Amino acid sequence: MSSVEQWALASGYDYRLLGDELFEAVPDWYMSKVRGRMPIASDLGRLQWAQRFLRGGYDWVIWMDADMLVFAPERLIVDLKQACTFGQEHWVQAKVGAPGRWEVRKNIHNAFAAFPAECPVLPFLIDIILRMMRRVDPDHIAPQMMGPKLLSSLHNLAAFDFRPDIGALSPEVMSVIAGDMRSHSGESALQALCKAQPRPLVAANLCASLMPQVLTMAGGANDSDEVMQRVIGLLLRCAQGLSQPENLGA
Repeated sequence: MSSVEQWALASGYDYRLLGDELFEAVPDWYMSKVRGRMPIASDLGRLQWAQRFLRGGYDWVIWMDADMLVFAPERLIVDLKQACTFGQEHWVQAKVGAPGRWEVRKNIHNAFAAFPAECPVLPFLIDIILRMMRRVDPDHIAPQMMGPKLLSSLHNLAAFDFRPDIGALSPEVMSVIAGDMRSHSGESALQALCKAQPRPLVAANLCASLMPQVLTMAGGANDSDEVMQRVIGLLLRCAQGLSQPENLGA
């Protein structure tokens, strides 16, 4: 979070850290249906707060998740003349039935989202999320249903503006950066990510909620804070962005 705050202030932006007040305007019935799955509640709460700030006089609102790391701040420049913008992740995971090979899925994500005043997409997203939640069976709410899954589906139709240099690191990639140096029959997950990126990553969602998977993959490590700090420390070496594993010495 400090990397985001430092970037915001250096860019001349106001900075606001939201805690549990993020959920103030989320309806009780919505909270009841998510059954404690707070990331699903935050998918709505962040949009409601963005709308609140824009109605309060701001020209733009830029949202970043708490586990977003800005490691190349001088290269993270947000164009405030275009439409709403989201991040794009290249999600690397093992290819089923093909040991040592990787599958890379491109998704639009909301760990980074930027909305201008009078943005028509913002109230639409709030409305459609509420409509979907009213209809959905609470036993069948996918973890990213109101976030990346929804945005990626809409992107296929609407072609949102997006930033491929503001991505996300899957557990497979995190484990390599954290020090999983076990040999692979082919390229590593980190190499697969770098190959898929159309331009260097300057910021990334570290997906802290998936840390148990990272620990399992990272050679039996059991200290999540230590692993996360190692990943952060190595990424902060990439002041020019992450375009190849050699940028961070992994």
